[in-house]
Amino acid sequence: MGGLLVYSLVAGLFSLAGGLVVLWQSRWAQKLVTPLMAFGAGAFLAAAFVDILPEALQRSAEPQPILVATLIGFVAWFTLERLIMKLRGGKAGHKHSEHTESLPFLLVLGDSLHNFIDGVVIALAYVANPILGLPTALAIAAHEIPQEIGDFSILLNLGWNKKKVLTVNVIQSLLTVPGVILGVYLGQAIEPNLPLILGVTAGIFIYLSASDIIPELHHYSSHKHVFRIVLPMIGSIMALSYLSYLAHLSS
Repeated sequence: MGGLLVYSLVAGLFSLAGGLVVLWQSRWAQKLVTPLMAFGAGAFLAAAFVDILPEALQRSAEPQPILVATLIGFVAWFTLERLIMKLRGGKAGHKHSEHTESLPFLLVLGDSLHNFIDGVVIALAYVANPILGLPTALAIAAHEIPQEIGDFSILLNLGWNKKKVLTVNVIQSLLTVPGVILGVYLGQAIEPNLPLILGVTAGIFIYLSASDIIPELHHYSSHKHVFRIVLPMIGSIMALSYLSYLAHLSS
C-alpha cells in the first residue's frame, strides 16, 4: 500500500511540472495569454476526446451509456454554472464578468474530479498487476502536463495570484491519493461503473473548453489573431494525443 501511495504522489505532483514553468515565468506567460489560453482549450478537448472517452469506451461493452454519461456531465456543469451565476450575479444586466467569475471554480472542480479518478485508475492497474502501478502513474503524469499548463495559464489570466494558483493546484493534484485508497478498497465495486464516471468527466472537460475557455478566448482576443490562437490549440491537441499514445503503449 505504501508503494501505491508513492505512485499516486508521482502521478499527482509530477503532472504539475508544466504548470510550474508557467508560474515561474508568469510575466512571460502574461505576455502570451492568448496562445496559452488556446493551448489550455485544446488540452481539455484532447483530454476528453483522445484520452478519457477512448478509455471509457474500451472498458464498456456498449458505447451508448458512455455517450449519455458524457451528455450528463456536460449538462450538469452547465446547470452548476447557471446556479453559480444566479447566486453570485447582481441585479443589474448581464456582464461578461458574471460568466467568467464561475470559470475558476468549475475549472478546479473538474480537474479535481479528474485527478481523483486518475488515482482510482492507478489503484485498479496495481491490483490487476503490481508491475503496472508505476508505469501507469508516470503515464498519467506525462499526459496531464499540457493540461496543467493550460490550467495555470487560465487561472493567472483570470486574476489569481501565483500563490493561490500553486496552492489550489497542489491540493487538487494530491486528490490522486484518496482516489488510490478508494480504488484499492472498493475496486471491485467501482470498476464496473468507471466507464460511466469517465464519460461524465469527458463531458465536463468538453463543457469547460467549449462553453467557458473558448468564449473567453474570443472575448479576450476580439477580432485579432488567427494562427496565434489556432496553432497553439492544435499543438496542445497533438502533444496530448502523442503522450496519450505513449501512455497506452506502456500500459
